[in-house]
Amino acid sequence: MRNAMIMACVGLALWALPGAASGKTINTKLSTDLDACCAAPDENNGGKADYKLQTSKGVTKQEMFRTFAHVELPSAALDLADATDAQAADVRVILANGGGAYAECFLVFFDIQQDTEVEDGEVVTTNEAEFQVDVRNMLKKGILNLSTPAGTCDVDLSTPDVQEGLPAVQTGDTATVVLVDPSEVSSPPASRTLDKTFLQGTF
Repeated sequence: MRNAMIMACVGLALWALPGAASGKTINTKLSTDLDACCAAPDENNGGKADYKLQTSKGVTKQEMFRTFAHVELPSAALDLADATDAQAADVRVILANGGGAYAECFLVFFDIQQDTEVEDGEVVTTNEAEFQVDVRNMLKKGILNLSTPAGTCDVDLSTPDVQEGLPAVQTGDTATVVLVDPSEVSSPPASRTLDKTFLQGTF
């Protein structure tokens, strides 16, 4: 969790570039909470998705897409019993608009967060598996460079294999977090039938 916090702070530092308040610089920031739904509506799962874009005089200076998701273990709905299952899980976030899914990002297992509380005089310990994807574009020497601190995104679902990039999120787009069945890992979202959708939000 400490590393996740450090990564988040770094992201904020990169975003707060000199001149951000200038009239020639435009900052676009979209975010959504990811709420439990669908396959696991009653489980204590959640997350957040963020998209940020900074342009200056029409030129992209930096861009970032990031999603965090947490799943309480054990999860009966997702068939995840423990940390071993969580590490092997294929968790993805599908981005869609009125025309359907246009990008899919692959979250990586990050950590197990353990919390201990006293409820009705008894000590209760909960374990949460944390997943994340973090992709960024940074302008260096006139060229946008893609970096992938965590996970990766496929921004062309009509082309076979993964076309790496950063999804250009718009207001009204939906983010849907799914657990992909091992038998369909190579199939695009539209062709899969065994996904377990468990988080969703709208930018």
